[in-house]
Amino acid sequence: MYQQMIDFLAQHKEGVFAVGLFFIAWCVQLFYLIAYFFKVAKTKTISPANESPVSVIICARNEEKNLLEHVPLIMEQNYPSFELIIVNDSSWDDTETVLKALQLQYNRIHVVHLDEEKQNLQGKKFALTLGIKAAKHEHLLLIDADCVPSSKEWIREMTAGIRGQKDLVLGFSPYEKYKGWLNKIIRFDTLMIGMHYLGMAAAGKPYMGIGRNMAYNKELFFRVGGFKSHYSLSSGDDDLFVNQVATDKNQTVVVDPSAQTISEPKHTWKDWFIQKRRHFTTAPLYKTTDKRRLMAWPLSFLILWACFVASFFLHTGVLLLSGALFLRYIVQLTILHKVSKRLGQSGDIVWLAPFLEPHLHVLNAMLYTTNLVRKQQKWN
Repeated sequence: MYQQMIDFLAQHKEGVFAVGLFFIAWCVQLFYLIAYFFKVAKTKTISPANESPVSVIICARNEEKNLLEHVPLIMEQNYPSFELIIVNDSSWDDTETVLKALQLQYNRIHVVHLDEEKQNLQGKKFALTLGIKAAKHEHLLLIDADCVPSSKEWIREMTAGIRGQKDLVLGFSPYEKYKGWLNKIIRFDTLMIGMHYLGMAAAGKPYMGIGRNMAYNKELFFRVGGFKSHYSLSSGDDDLFVNQVATDKNQTVVVDPSAQTISEPKHTWKDWFIQKRRHFTTAPLYKTTDKRRLMAWPLSFLILWACFVASFFLHTGVLLLSGALFLRYIVQLTILHKVSKRLGQSGDIVWLAPFLEPHLHVLNAMLYTTNLVRKQQKWN
């Protein structure tokens, strides 16, 4: 029997190697699903008693239409004491006129004007820094001009953590639902990204956040010198800042549907690709441990499927691997369903996950690679 086993392994060593590698990747996938992603579904609502004043900050460049539509929704928030800081970031449309009209309508709006000749940075870091300096209150809540609060309780729920014992609160910001495959890809991508950063933060390993729905204390911002460590980059005012300052002790997550901000998605593949490439520019600057954790998920997925396909050609363990892969998808769909329900998201992208996920992994790999190639060409 022992000799027969030795002979089998010798004759099928490539297949045995593929099966072994498959199960390593399979274990990594299940670990992420259970240890990180499932934590989002179990996140509890925070309810501190105090209602300290809050400064809501928007940086706006050529956002006259969005400001007209969205500012009134922010001003209707069910919270007793807050101000709205709007930084007019070198706009050349009618933003200034719109802001003057809004100030006449609402006395809690404070406007900071940034002239184009004074804007020496790409992105919004300088504008956001000015908005934070102008804020009267210690507790800060950030939102983009093209986003709307999902409810009138947004301020109360998003700032609950920093009004308690935390310095930083990470929130979720989904995209509007429309017809079409692109919209499903965008919403699924947002759900997966949300499960990553919210789940890891809930597990005590925070690495990023999104600037269109985030809260932190002013003291934390100035304690680390704001964005000085990555001032030269146009992006990173949210994820790089969180990667720098967040610890397992000073942050919390809020996932309630009433504490979210809703964004307008891109409507063309080209615009979405440009957005994704911009987001990928900051990832290489994350802490080494965070980069390894982020790479483990897509890499293990690709290895999983590569080994599964290889098993057919090597005629080794096909049934065993098929059963394991089926179990992996059962676990994933169950967790995705619970997380999407906790986040108040539509279930259509959950049941399409087996089709959306490989598309997304391939697209992300292509976009990330093209970013690296462009960067290398620029250096040369």
